[in-house]
Amino acid sequence: MDVWTKQLENVNNAIQDEEIEGKIKECQRENVARMKSTSRRLREKYSDKQVDRVLSRLSTRRYRCNKYQQKGTNEIMKLFKQLMIKKVNQEQFSL
Repeated sequence: MDVWTKQLENVNNAIQDEEIEGKIKECQRENVARMKSTSRRLREKYSDKQVDRVLSRLSTRRYRCNKYQQKGTNEIMKLFKQLMIKKVNQEQFSL
C-alpha cells in the first residue's frame, strides 16, 4: 500500500467517523440517550470497530467535560466559602 492510498484511506475513515458521530448525536438529541437500534444500524452499515472507536471518543469527551465542570464547581464553592468566612469575620469584628 503506497502513501497516497494510505492517506486516502485515513481521509475516508475520518469522513465516516464524522458521519457516525453526527448520527449518534442526532439520535441523542431526539431521544435524550443513544438508542441501541441506532448503534446496531451503524454497525451494520460501517463496522463494529469504527462505531466502537466513535463511541469511545464521545465517552472520553463527555468524561473530560464533566471533569472540567466539576473542577469549576469546586472552585466556585471554595470561593463562596471564603467569602462567607470573611463576611462572618467582618460582622464579628464590627460588634
